[in-house]
Amino acid sequence: MHKWKRYRYWSIKKKLLFFSVLFILGSVFLASILSYSRYTMDFEQQSSEQVQQIIAQVSYNIDTYLDDLFRLTLSPYMNDGVMQTLEEDVQNSQLAQLKKRRFIDNYLEEMMIYPRKDINRVFILTDEIYTVGRMPISVDYDSRFQEFDWYKQAMNTQDSIFVPTHTQQMVKNGGPKVFSIVKQLRSTRDTEKILGAIKVDANYNGIAVICSKVDMGSGGGLFILDNNRNVIYRSTDRLNAVSLFNQVQASGKPTMTINQSGTSYLLNSTLLPRSNWTIVAVSSIKELNQKATETRNFGFFIALACSLLAFILMYFFVRRFLAPLLHIVKLMREVEQGNLQVSFPAHRNDELGYLGTSFNGLVSRVREMLEENTQLVKQVYEKELLQKEAQVQALYNQIRPHFLFNTLNLISMQMQTGKQDKAIDHLHKLSSMLRSMTRMDKDILLQKELDLLEAYLSIQSSRYEGRLEYELQVDPALHDMPIPALLFQPIVENAVIHGCEAKRGQTRIVIFGEKTASGEVLFTIRDSGQGMSPETLQKLRGKLEQVQPDHPSAGDQNLDSASRTGTGIGLVNVNKRIKLKYGSGYGIKVDSVLGQGTAVFVLLPETGLGKE
Repeated sequence: MHKWKRYRYWSIKKKLLFFSVLFILGSVFLASILSYSRYTMDFEQQSSEQVQQIIAQVSYNIDTYLDDLFRLTLSPYMNDGVMQTLEEDVQNSQLAQLKKRRFIDNYLEEMMIYPRKDINRVFILTDEIYTVGRMPISVDYDSRFQEFDWYKQAMNTQDSIFVPTHTQQMVKNGGPKVFSIVKQLRSTRDTEKILGAIKVDANYNGIAVICSKVDMGSGGGLFILDNNRNVIYRSTDRLNAVSLFNQVQASGKPTMTINQSGTSYLLNSTLLPRSNWTIVAVSSIKELNQKATETRNFGFFIALACSLLAFILMYFFVRRFLAPLLHIVKLMREVEQGNLQVSFPAHRNDELGYLGTSFNGLVSRVREMLEENTQLVKQVYEKELLQKEAQVQALYNQIRPHFLFNTLNLISMQMQTGKQDKAIDHLHKLSSMLRSMTRMDKDILLQKELDLLEAYLSIQSSRYEGRLEYELQVDPALHDMPIPALLFQPIVENAVIHGCEAKRGQTRIVIFGEKTASGEVLFTIRDSGQGMSPETLQKLRGKLEQVQPDHPSAGDQNLDSASRTGTGIGLVNVNKRIKLKYGSGYGIKVDSVLGQGTAVFVLLPETGLGKE
């Protein structure tokens, strides 16, 4: 609450600069963050689509590679000599067996000239095991290949069989890890006759060459796994390929986002239907958005620089724009200190120019009134003119500056708190009141006094920001009744100052006016302020009773005493004016209860004619 009060009393320049910079920075940073979020979302989607296209191309290349291996199993059918040799029965001749083996071995060696270095070994399995490989290895010619599942499967279908990752078979001491393509071989003369099978063993070098062309960045990787979760290919050891594969299988989606160890990854996957392998591509979202992050940070830097430049420009603009207004506020402070020789150079045609002109007129009028008041008081007290009309005129002119200074204080406070519209409105009201007072005689109609009270209370209600409520309940039949000018204003002002100003909560002021049964008119000004203690009330009643219409010097002493104590000057003034005007039978009475409020009763004759 304390900070908020301090903010309320900031200068207009400070508020304008603060909110201008706040709005500029807020809008720029909000736009940058929203743009970054939208850009990263779109970029991640585009990246996902691009990666999906890349692994689809990898899948196509691997399928093409496997198709080459499948076509390699058909090569015996392209050589009639090989097929005839395979069909020959040479069990009874060792020489024929030797020739058959040499012929087939020579054919297989020609196959191994094939530039694909990923082909590890080729087997032709008929009555014997015929094989050639790139690397020398001991072949187990006594191996019962007929018992392998892949051989039995090949014997039951004419389609090529894909054998997943396994240790190379039909060799001694174990071979390397390979995958194989197996194809049933049938006689070209009798298609119903099965001669055996051809088996091509291949390593993963060809697949590695295809996958190595795909760059998933330093934070990502590319993996190929089979259904048994064997890792066929991996581009990095930093990531757990099996864990990623499990998450892909669990989601059932080709694209997903995961979080591992505080890092977000984008997963793309596709299935190779021929081999039943799964390709998993992993992209680091942080790495994908690195450029976007750099662009965002650069945007923030530019926003700060632009905001600083805007602040500097706004500072000079606000300083120049508010210079006239701040000058008026400065002049008002000088007026508060009693300097009425100030003047605003009003050479503008806008609202500030009008405000300056009104201010000059107001100060000029106050200066004239004070000069008149000073001159009149000087005449009264120097020449000791005790006539009633002279005393009334002196008191009347003493009250007006008191009211004007209070109103000027209100307008000054409104100017300082940035409420220019209200200040201008109150200047209008004050100017209207001054014009009315300059045309007033010593007696005015009650309606005019009520209009002035309405304007005054409206200004004060604005000053206290709604804490002050007021109501005028005067019998309309009394509106044409003549009364001394500014008779009730000091009483109402006293209720505002000692009632509303000293109280934090709501304060209500009600003004009643009615005829009494005895032919007089009673006005009551009641407030719900702090009220007075019995001791303070007793002192005030004593001051009011000491005022005698035939002894003005006593009243003056009371005024001085009231001024020194800070209590009752307005009430004493009004009471003296009434008694000077109408006699000692009329005047003011006060009733008050501490903590509940104060009531001031003003008794006047019905006709409003004072006795001479």
